[in-house]
Formats: sequence, C-alpha cells, structure tokens
Amino acid sequence: MSKRIMLTGASGLIGKEVAKGLVAAGYEVLATDLVKDDHSPAQSFAVGNLVSSDFISELDFACDAIVHLGSIPRPTLASDEETLHNNVIGTYHVFASAVENKVPLVIYASSLSIYGFAWSTGTSPEYVPVDEKHPLYQYESYALSKEVNERSADMWANRSETAFVGLRFPHTHTLSVFNEMNQKMREGDKATLEQGAKIFWAYLDLRDAVQGILTVIQRGAQGSKTYNFAAPDTYAPRPTRELMAEFHPTSKIASSISGYDSIIDCSQWSADFGYEPQYLLDRPE
Repeated sequence: MSKRIMLTGASGLIGKEVAKGLVAAGYEVLATDLVKDDHSPAQSFAVGNLVSSDFISELDFACDAIVHLGSIPRPTLASDEETLHNNVIGTYHVFASAVENKVPLVIYASSLSIYGFAWSTGTSPEYVPVDEKHPLYQYESYALSKEVNERSADMWANRSETAFVGLRFPHTHTLSVFNEMNQKMREGDKATLEQGAKIFWAYLDLRDAVQGILTVIQRGAQGSKTYNFAAPDTYAPRPTRELMAEFHPTSKIASSISGYDSIIDCSQWSADFGYEPQYLLDRPE
C-alpha cells in the first residue's frame, strides 16, 4: 500500500510541482487549496480555507506525512493583519490536527524572508553566509508569520511524537526564469539587480524544491528543525563579493565566499539530509 501524503497549497506554484513529484514517486496525494487545480494528479482534492475550523474538521488526516505549503505567499497580496491571521491560524490548525491524528511527519514552507531583508528598506545582514542563527529583523507580518509558525512547530514537537521540518525557501521558480533575470542584469537592468540585492540573488529551481521535500519524506525526522534550502550559487551576473561591496558594504563576509557563491548557508541541511540542488544557473563561459 502506498503512503498517503496530505498536501496543502496544492494549486500554488510549488504545490503543483510537489503534487506531480509525489504522485510520480508512488505516493497517494490528498490535496487541498482555496481553489482547485483541475490538472492536479492528486487522487483527491478538497477545496477550502485552512483558517476555517469547520473545513479542517472535514479533512482526512489519516496520512503518513503532511506537506504544508498553504499560505499567503508574500506580503503584497493582503494587509498585514490578514497575512498574519491567515498564515498563522491556518498553520496552527494543520499542526494541531497533525498531532491530534498522530501524523508522523510535517514538512512546511518557511522562507528566507524570515530574516527580514526581502521586504525591508535597505537592511543588510550582520554577516554572510547567513545561517539559521542569524538574527531576525521583521518589517512586516509575512516574515513575522514565518517565525511564529516555526515556534509553533517547536511547541507541537515538544508535546508530541510528530516531527516538524521547516524549509526556508528562497525565490523558487523555474530555472528559465532565473536565467532570464541573469540575462536582464547582464544587459544593464539595474532594477532587477537592486531587487535581487534584497534577497541576495538567492534562488531554487522548483525541481530541487520537490526533491528536497521527497528526501525528507523518505528519510524521516525527529523533533522540530528549520533549514535554509537554496542553490549553492546566485543568479547574479557578477561575483558575490563585488555585489556585497556595492549593496551590503556593512556586512561581515566570511573568507570562504568566492566566485558566485550564495550567501545563504545551507550546510545544516546538507549535513542532515545530504541532498544538494542539482538544477543550477547556466553561466556563459
């Protein structure tokens, strides 16, 4: 009998790819989202709002793992209050139901936005590469919701046998999108370069996001832990140290940073799960 995986946010950009990847890997997928993906390969699809206790009570939590991706994905789509309420309460309901139903594993989407740089006005990291111990400087409720959810996972893990794994995703999309952004910057598009500076030009191909989630499901976990999970390089056309000197001159840079190295430290993820992103930027010779 195939393992059953509940997938929230199944109609989103990452969710659609995760649904395909799970089904291809032989899992039975119980999908849910605010709107139905008519092309989803999931064996079942429930439409509703995770904030609603009534809707949560209708979901079948008799599963082997939950992949929780359902949330407002960035702060520009709703008010601070709505973003915080939606992301925190929806996640709380999923976590609480997982524990109540003794689901062994919950994998959930956190974000590199948790550090506070992505939506701030010119904030720089204290040091790079940025690891999971770096201070958090939230400027809006999307970043705050991610920290609250990580602490919520800790609480539920403390009082149950359910394991929680949070993945701090960077900008996650198709590799063609990042290659296009790289090309724009090469052609002198300053706006794209400046926008990238807020997220350190960090990226992850959707296929790597899927494989990372599959790796956690296959290997399992214990307790509650969060990980930076990004490609080992940037999508920028210039060396990392050069860009840091221009956009983040106050940051302390480790001597290990060279070439186009990412300034996101993913060593803890690599040590615990071993999967290294495979789909990387095509750089002209």
